[in-house]
Amino acid sequence: MTFGRSKLLPSYTRKPNFKSHESKKRYFEFRCVNCDEPLAVEYNLLINQVFGWEQHIGEALAAEAKEFYRVGIVRKSQDGGWPSMTKVQCSNCKITHLVYAGVNEVSNSVYFVTLQGITEIITS
Repeated sequence: MTFGRSKLLPSYTRKPNFKSHESKKRYFEFRCVNCDEPLAVEYNLLINQVFGWEQHIGEALAAEAKEFYRVGIVRKSQDGGWPSMTKVQCSNCKITHLVYAGVNEVSNSVYFVTLQGITEIITS
């Protein structure tokens, strides 16, 4: 597996897209890198997979993704949160995207989610 085009790359200064105590939207919406079809990922999915995303996407892809997105040696996202990743497939063109977010639990059960990466996964 390799990575193709990206819609979003990591940033140390990006503001959170979601704050669980005040955000009304349940989904982060973005467009397919190939055909511009609208896609979405649920914030709660990213929050709930913080400690299981490597098994969810597969150990081999997780290892490549950590290197590609430069997840720190202390296993933290660029925003200081815990990394979480999931795959989202476009129903129109079948391209699979890797969505990467940093998840911070800023207070007991209060989460900030900062989207850090959206990249095409190329399988050979």
